This record gives sequence, structure tokens and C-alpha cells, in this order.
Amino acid sequence: MKWPIAIIAASLLAWCEIRADAPANLVPVTIAEYGEFPLYASLYVADAKGYFVQEGLKVTIVPAGGDEKVFAALLAGSAQFGVGDPIFTVISGEKGRPGRIVCSILQSIPGWGIANDPKVQQISSPADLKGLSVGAYPAPSTSHTLIRRLFQMGNLPPNVIGIAYGSTLAALQAEQVDIVLEYEPVVSRAVAEGSRRVFSLSDYFPEFALTGLSVLPEYAAQNPAIVQKVINAFQRAFSDMHADLAGIVPIIAKRFPEIPAEHLSPALTQAMKAGSFPKSCHVTKRAWEEAVKLRRDVGDLQGKADFNEYFVPTFADIAAK
Repeated sequence: MKWPIAIIAASLLAWCEIRADAPANLVPVTIAEYGEFPLYASLYVADAKGYFVQEGLKVTIVPAGGDEKVFAALLAGSAQFGVGDPIFTVISGEKGRPGRIVCSILQSIPGWGIANDPKVQQISSPADLKGLSVGAYPAPSTSHTLIRRLFQMGNLPPNVIGIAYGSTLAALQAEQVDIVLEYEPVVSRAVAEGSRRVFSLSDYFPEFALTGLSVLPEYAAQNPAIVQKVINAFQRAFSDMHADLAGIVPIIAKRFPEIPAEHLSPALTQAMKAGSFPKSCHVTKRAWEEAVKLRRDVGDLQGKADFNEYFVPTFADIAAK
């Protein structure tokens, strides 16, 4: 489906002329997310600082429980935007219902393999996974796919155990798996409690479109002003995070009171150093192509997944000005 760029541009220009800081009537918008995840910090900062409201939006954030469920919410009409694996826009597109990515959320992988058993050595190459089991979020999640690919890179049959979101450390403690893949700030908490980092995904996937903001093309074509308002709010959040990362720690700590605040600051700092938080909503071509290559290598994608077709930069361009 081709985008009516001229129509979108005209609508956006008209909207920009009448934009108000705090409209009286808020437009309801639902954003489905994979799950409550501290590294979706830009979403929570935009919400907590009132950036959505200032754009005239009443945003409801709903955990979907999986990447595929995020996009399913868009298709069902129960959400207008989705925060999850951007490649699901292509996977669904191959079934006749494509999506579009309008903003990058995480553009590298702040994920580590952690272990408790002293017999599990440092993983210096994928071949070192021989004889080991690795727990990750259930298929078809990005996490599960990344670990499958890591085994394949070592010419090993994948030994990946699906573990429900929020249960990985318990599974590791119960010795159900040798290693689990987790993300910050869970990794920092686990290390503080005695676990060890045995590999980093960023060593194998240094730039990767891990999470994006997706939308159906027909919704964006019919509601370009709303899409732009959402992207504006995300852009302000990214700018705040890069200007004063320490200043957003209390926001994330309030949303996740179960996570000790002392773990959040180093976790967010480490994710920032890894390049996970983009400076703008733009998706880089390299990050997109790495994510596409992963899904294609493991057989989840068959056809073309052109960057210029699936990422629409119009909204990010305007928000960045």
C-alpha cells in the first residue's frame, strides 16, 4: 500500500498552524506494549511528563503480553499504536495486513545472558553454547529468535526454553535452564544478587531495530495529525533522556516500585551507553536491515522487507525540527 504523502503533508501543515499546548478536548489513544518494561522509558517519560496531554491526547497504555499480540491489537482495532518488535509489521504484511513503523524506541540490544551455575563458563563465541540450555521469552518473541540465531551462529541445534515474561530469574534459580537472556534493569539486579553475565547480545548485534512504534497504514493516512502528536511526545521524551538521564530515574522508579532504585540508574546508563535509546524517532537503515536479516535467517520472513516501505520518516522529520 502506497502512502498518500501529499495528503499527509497537507494535513500536517494545517494541523501545525492550529496546534495548542493544552487542548480542552483530549483525543483518546491506546498504545499497546509488549509488556511493562523499564527500557520503554521514552513511553513512560512522555506519559508522566504530560507530553501526550500537551499534544491534546488522552493516552492509555495497555500491556499486550507478546510482540505478536501487540500487532494483533492493531489489527483488531483495540489499539492505534503498538510498541514492540518492528519486524512484525513485515511478518503481518506477508499475510496481507502490513503495518508501518513511525518511531524507533530501542535501537540496540541491552540484553545479556546470565548464569548462576559456576560450571557455566563465559561464552566467548556462540559455539561455547554447546550442551547448554538458554531461557528466553516465548516464541515468536524477538528474544527467543535472537537466541535461536545465536545457536545457529555456533552451528548448534537451538536449545531455547520459552519462559514467561517476569519468570526468567525464577527459572534460573530453579535450575530449569543453564542461562537466561534478560535485559536491564533485571540484569543489574540479578548480578547484585550473585548471578554472572556470561555474554552480551550487543557483541553479536551491535545495531539492531529491537523495538519500534507501529501503526496501520490506513490509520496513519486517515489520522496524520494524531500520529504526529504521538511522535512529538516521544521526541520530547528522547530529548529529555539525552539531556538529563538521571532526571528520569525517579519517573521509571515510580512506575516500577518493585525494582530497587539503585539498580535503575546504572541500568539506564548502561543502556544509554549501548546506544539503545535513540536521539530521535528515526530508524536507521542498518538497524532495520540487521533485524530483517535475523528473521530471514531463522525462516520467519520470506519476501522483501524494504526499509523505505516499512519505515515512514515524515513524522520523525517534523518532530525533530
